[in-house]
Amino acid sequence: MVSRKLLRLLVAGIGLTLLAAPIPSLAEPAGQDSNEVVVLVGAGQDTTQLLNYFPATVRVHTGDTVTWKINGDELHTVAFTQGAPLPPFPATAQAPGGKPGEVIPTFAVPVPGGGPSDLMVNPLIGFASRPPGAPVETYSGNTFVSSGLLQKRTPPGAPPNETMSVVFDTPGTYSYLCLIHTDRMFGTIEVVGTDEDADNQDSVSARARAEIAAEMPLTAAAREQGQQTKKEAGPNDNTVWYVRAGMSDIFSGDGRAQVMEFLPKDLSVKAGDSVVWGSAYFHSVSFVPTAPPPEFVVPKPQPGGPPQLVLNPVVAFPSKPTPTYDPTKYYNSADLGPFSFAGYSWSLAFDKPGTYEYACLIHRDLGMKGSITVVAR
Repeated sequence: MVSRKLLRLLVAGIGLTLLAAPIPSLAEPAGQDSNEVVVLVGAGQDTTQLLNYFPATVRVHTGDTVTWKINGDELHTVAFTQGAPLPPFPATAQAPGGKPGEVIPTFAVPVPGGGPSDLMVNPLIGFASRPPGAPVETYSGNTFVSSGLLQKRTPPGAPPNETMSVVFDTPGTYSYLCLIHTDRMFGTIEVVGTDEDADNQDSVSARARAEIAAEMPLTAAAREQGQQTKKEAGPNDNTVWYVRAGMSDIFSGDGRAQVMEFLPKDLSVKAGDSVVWGSAYFHSVSFVPTAPPPEFVVPKPQPGGPPQLVLNPVVAFPSKPTPTYDPTKYYNSADLGPFSFAGYSWSLAFDKPGTYEYACLIHRDLGMKGSITVVAR
């Protein structure tokens, strides 16, 4: 059975101690004659994330194999779409940085035969282009090749999907991207003849360490900025408070370095005050009165082939039964950010003293939680 662990959308990073940690690999670092190099996909755990391939650019010989290995708790993909016709499916979007008309699959698509609010993860994103048991794919620059959802922790009953390997047989420069973080997570493979210099695992690992070391401090700077509490006067002598849901490029200076936290995490307000949450990237604000919280993705088995990865409408769509918080009811902003019909912000008023916990249901497993404490005026 596929669990929510397979479908976490956002990741996290690992603190500055990662900078001195060894780079994981599938084998011991290879010498100059090696025909395989390992590239890391993402970096992080818990509530700090780096959205990048490490290193972002690799040079290999024709006939060499590149293996991508998930490196942290975030979900990512590795996909080559450049100049490739996509397999039939209804939802596509213009490829970032691609030529006009060059498309990539969109994340959410309609469930076949379902209603207007029935959505699922696009199978072109959820599952690998390489069928189970098939030989390693060869890329020549004109086919669709994708890893599916790479994950570090394999849920019980689910097949592992931690790596993807591709053989490159044609000289050229080929770009690839993560089909989840399509606007900022890119990599490049340069393929050259066997008579030219190319990378080995030693040089690839060294550059991976250097690139992680350069990006990780940006998350600390973002977190520090997020501790500054913002408020302003509201109606009837009340106060409007502002909470950031996650930190994006406007705070870190680099959209690939993010903090998956509510900032401030724990906020104290007075009865009658309101809170406004703002997000620039894939986050929800969800108050769940009874356990367990709803899952973001609900796998639906099919008679043949992989399951449909259905988006739970309780999480995917907004719910605000009253403008003032009632602890007995379920409140949900839905996804907030540039890719959401729900917009960038969501607000709620509070008038009952108490401490109320909430979470981002997309990143709850990473620890993205917060609380609002309401005191009498």
